[in-house]
Amino acid sequence: MARMVKNYPTRDEFLILTNGKRTETNYFESLKSYKSVFKVQVKFLNDDPKSLVKHAISEKNDSNHVWCVFDKDQFPSASIYEALDLAKQSDIHVAFSNIAFEVWLVNHFCQCYAEKSVSELMKELNSHLKNIGHNEYSKNDVRMISKVFLPRLNTAMQNADIVHQKRVLNYRNDGHLDERYPVCEWNSYTNIHLLIKALKLEKIQD
Repeated sequence: MARMVKNYPTRDEFLILTNGKRTETNYFESLKSYKSVFKVQVKFLNDDPKSLVKHAISEKNDSNHVWCVFDKDQFPSASIYEALDLAKQSDIHVAFSNIAFEVWLVNHFCQCYAEKSVSELMKELNSHLKNIGHNEYSKNDVRMISKVFLPRLNTAMQNADIVHQKRVLNYRNDGHLDERYPVCEWNSYTNIHLLIKALKLEKIQD
């Protein structure tokens, strides 16, 4: 009699493409410390948002979950919307922050809703870090990500979701029906929490 062989399901691959060389790449690599139901890969590409989406399309197959992570930064709004439209047409997910990824980091401490420049975001981050007895924020400090930010992941997700819902509600109340939200006008804003939810991480606790 032939021996029975157990077939274990292969985990889907979850690919995160980002054009953020330091903070974003370090953050998502550090996030691997939480187990995911997916096999997670993080790649940095020195691309503008639309080129990043095009690369994501070339990497996509039926078993992949592909996300692009990029910020408003200094990119023209028109190019951001072109990237978002191309992503939607190609079933590529986008985690977007306006004006910078630091909006997401501030959400680890409080709801980041007011319009802020990059320098103002950095100043607010340093204020929060000082209040808990830590050194100033550094894009290269991987230890800070693991020790300070990731333990506050649930708080960040809740805060970002609240701001997202507020933005959408105000948009709808103004009579807009277009499903493509004017995210380039929403400063401060991030939907990184949607990517985190999609990862289906285990044992996230604050």
